[in-house]
Amino acid sequence: MTNCDFGLNEHKPFLNVKTKNTHTHKDSCSHSHEDGHTHDHRSIDKKVLKIALVITFITMLAEFFYGFLSNSLALVSDAIHMFTHSFSLIISLLAIVIASKKAPSSKTFGYYRAEVLAAFINGITIILSIIWIVYEAVERFLNPQSIDIQTAMIVAIIGFIVNIITGIILMQGDKENINLKSSFIHMLSDALSSLAIILGYVIIYYTSWYFIDMVLALIVALVIGKWAIGILKSSVNTLMESSPLDIKEVKIFIEKHTEIIELHDVHIWEITQDMYNMTAHVKISKSSLVNYEQLLKDINSELKNKYKIVHTTFQFEW
Repeated sequence: MTNCDFGLNEHKPFLNVKTKNTHTHKDSCSHSHEDGHTHDHRSIDKKVLKIALVITFITMLAEFFYGFLSNSLALVSDAIHMFTHSFSLIISLLAIVIASKKAPSSKTFGYYRAEVLAAFINGITIILSIIWIVYEAVERFLNPQSIDIQTAMIVAIIGFIVNIITGIILMQGDKENINLKSSFIHMLSDALSSLAIILGYVIIYYTSWYFIDMVLALIVALVIGKWAIGILKSSVNTLMESSPLDIKEVKIFIEKHTEIIELHDVHIWEITQDMYNMTAHVKISKSSLVNYEQLLKDINSELKNKYKIVHTTFQFEW
């Protein structure tokens, strides 16, 4: 049977029409469609991720080493932030490689969800690092310790410069990709925490208020925690196949066509960033049946342009 199969649905005639905006073909239904989710950015994304990863990983090792050497919790916490950043870059790079691989027939939507899984794992690692930072901050509060301000200051300044360079590199990739977006957010929070640490070290240098180091560590934890929650929320919603769009709004948008009597059993979900799928039953008048192909073409074009829905399956009823 073709993509325009006739059958029975609760004793009502229907047309079950599926469209994928991933290729162009002709069949007995005489319809065609184009790719709605290109991945031209992937090769560029891989390149910028590799460069950013090398720079970030080296800086992370330096911050860890000199953080413990100078006994600065703030610097160590920034190094942990760098570690989660490095981890996110590794996962993002692997996700792009996996998503670009040809999937077996059992993986009907390919490996695109690997990118979402990467973002989810990234968020989890940040939460775990926050728990450690808070624990160490409480320990330092109960047992105050001095730190080597000059060493910590130099490394913090280097870290800040590296964050700026990494951010510029990441901006050369696809800014809408969820993994590059999470990596850029990591970089931004890294830069802010490094700047806060530098200012804090200046205060400690002139006042010897070493408790500021603990406060700075907690600020870093708070900043990265905020971003972690956002990343986790976004990735969990995608994994749970929550609708990324307002279904009621989309329903009203489609029902503006006079040929459509009712739209029901609507499902919208996201495979990965900007790759939305939709299924629905479309009730039309019997007199509109002869023009259903044009109606289908119009609906798909409008959904693609307005909502980035690139894969649809509509069951027409009358």
